Amino acid sequence: MPATSASPCPAPQVPLLQARELDKSYGGIRALDAVSLDIWRGEIFGLIGPNGAGKTTFFDVLTGFCVADAGGIVFDRVVLPQGEPQAAARRGIARSFQNARLFTDLSARENVLIGLHTRLQSGLLGALARGLRTRAEERAAHARAEALLAYTGIAQHADTAAGSLPYGDQRRLEIARALAAEPQLLALDEPAAGMNATETAELAALVRRIRADGTTVLLIEHDMALVMTLCDRVAVLDSGRLIAQGSPAEVQRDPAVIAAYLGSGRHGA
Repeated sequence: MPATSASPCPAPQVPLLQARELDKSYGGIRALDAVSLDIWRGEIFGLIGPNGAGKTTFFDVLTGFCVADAGGIVFDRVVLPQGEPQAAARRGIARSFQNARLFTDLSARENVLIGLHTRLQSGLLGALARGLRTRAEERAAHARAEALLAYTGIAQHADTAAGSLPYGDQRRLEIARALAAEPQLLALDEPAAGMNATETAELAALVRRIRADGTTVLLIEHDMALVMTLCDRVAVLDSGRLIAQGSPAEVQRDPAVIAAYLGSGRHGA
């Protein structure tokens, strides 16, 4: 009987993001204390905790806006360089901020076009020469900007100055600009802050759509109803330490979480 070849073993699944033993201190304050967590491709992952828990510091380390004192992050099987936002963006990580950082005097369309710059190929010389390739790229960029404004529900404000938009629409515009970079991971820092119930529901629908269209989402949010209904898994920080991680139901039942956050009445970043 001829020998049969063994079936190839499937490659082991690897998390999209692996944070390992992250430490970060500011003076005598330990903002991150040996934080390790995994985020899987295709999930909506929530990061919660009381004020000063270290959530935004984690975002800043992840996206290159600050350097960890120890530990590191592997993203899509590649070690992320520390303190290099451009490198994080090139690898496929985009973020929003607690306070929308928009170019308030520019239109919504122009803000999204700025987010598209990492995808443009012509460069300075091409822009100066304005050849056929450059003009075609500009047309494609404008079409992409219009599509993203429609995708996030603010196409009607394309020509409106960003600073004149209602707050909820400013948050949507910041998401549209982040999506312009075509990220693998979209990190949203309190996107529902300042929104009413209707706007929050619309935001949740948008985040679900973003995930359904192939982008993994990392969410910091103090609206617990939103987190618990939207996220697949949740991690909880308290005083820089990871105290719980699991499904929303598991986290809600965790005594350490109840004591540190959910039962305390404290909110914020």
